[in-house]
Amino acid sequence: MGGNEVKSLVPLGDGEPLMAHILRGLKESGVEDVLVVTGFRPDEVQRFCNERGEGLSFTYVFNARYASWGNFHSLRLALDQSPGYDVLVVNSDVVVDPGVYGRAAGSPGELVLAVQRRHRLDEEDMKVELSGRRVVAIGKHLKIARSHGEFTGISLIRPEAALLYQDACTRRQWSAHTDAYYEDVYADILDGVRARAVEVGHDEYAEVDTPQDVPAAEAVARRFYRGATVVSG
Repeated sequence: MGGNEVKSLVPLGDGEPLMAHILRGLKESGVEDVLVVTGFRPDEVQRFCNERGEGLSFTYVFNARYASWGNFHSLRLALDQSPGYDVLVVNSDVVVDPGVYGRAAGSPGELVLAVQRRHRLDEEDMKVELSGRRVVAIGKHLKIARSHGEFTGISLIRPEAALLYQDACTRRQWSAHTDAYYEDVYADILDGVRARAVEVGHDEYAEVDTPQDVPAAEAVARRFYRGATVVSG
């Protein structure tokens, strides 16, 4: 979706792009400092955030390998810029209830994943296996029979887990295993961290991969952002 446009900046049916709803949600949940990792058409993303992110302080990092390496490297760059901090990781193609951000940030564990529990999953979903609230496994490769839900693209990584993540990235880079999602690196470090899940309701989240996903994203945006005035034109 998006073609030659930045997907997170493509207007939805209400005229607002995903990025506008993400910025609103972050501000509403109390976030002040936002680090944006850019790749494709970075100037447009940077300009939008600066113009529409009233009340937020932005730092930008350009991922020069965005077209050749998996997005694991984008998160590596963010963690390299944030030593000693808790980092709330937000995918740029999802819209969620802003309360999800607070739930993730307030949960114990070195790695916290926001998960929508459901049984109807397909091969492209980022599947999660749970034992109670403990995250046992994550990945698109997981068998659907073992999976308890879908990772929603919102996570919290604390400094202890961040160090393990960075080390795992270095190993992947040295072994040339660079075609990876950041969730694959989460899977690499699960044995070394307390990984916990926070639940996301069925009406609290939508991901936009194709034009067919837009109505669901609009529905979530209407439900949680109607009348919001955090961002300005």
